[in-house]
Amino acid sequence: MSCFTQLWHSNTPASPTSPDPASPSSPNPTSPKPTSPVECSICFNTYDNTFKTPKLLQCSHVFCLECVARLSTGLPPNQAEDQLPCPFCRQLTSIPLEGAPALETSKELLATLPPELQQEKVLWMEGTKLCCRQASDDPENPDSCISIDVAMSKPESPEAPPTGLAGRLSRCDMCDDWKRIVLLSALIIILFCIILWPVQCALKTGNLRCFTRTVAMSRPEYLPPKHTTVAAPVTQLPFQ
Repeated sequence: MSCFTQLWHSNTPASPTSPDPASPSSPNPTSPKPTSPVECSICFNTYDNTFKTPKLLQCSHVFCLECVARLSTGLPPNQAEDQLPCPFCRQLTSIPLEGAPALETSKELLATLPPELQQEKVLWMEGTKLCCRQASDDPENPDSCISIDVAMSKPESPEAPPTGLAGRLSRCDMCDDWKRIVLLSALIIILFCIILWPVQCALKTGNLRCFTRTVAMSRPEYLPPKHTTVAAPVTQLPFQ
């Protein structure tokens, strides 16, 4: 089964009031208010037949289903069996595999509720969500199932990402360390060019000697030095 509508808290009807017996003296306003038997001793909400169903622990203390489910989700996950200590007497109560909804319901407290709340609803756990199936002819109707998150901590609201290029990089999961990604991409491109350049040269020229030049193209032609002959001085005979 799956849930569709999620609630952050459950709304409970007002606690039924009973007429107080007449007393000769007015009550002291500073005296503590006694806990109502139809209210949870943890959240002080009125019991009902959904998320506030009265659940009976092995120590005979009764708490609402939502509070018991929240306490059970906070247990250490490495335990072989979930043992929930009572908030009052600390006696351990074994939590069934189905979760807190599978605990025994207090029929006595359920009988004190109004007639329309004395019939238990179908409740179950989906992870940290406490789900309830409402009366509906269509089980696939999203309004026929409601749920509340009973995790110990609520998820934080995500912050608005910055705008511009920084915002696009922050929204990319793979760009957390973008400097290393840019460096790695540059190295891959350089290595790719080094490998592909000889291949391209071999396909075009038929050899891999693409980076060498011939001697004729790299150096000018060597010319031997010219030998010059010195003419003998001409001596003119004196006139006779």
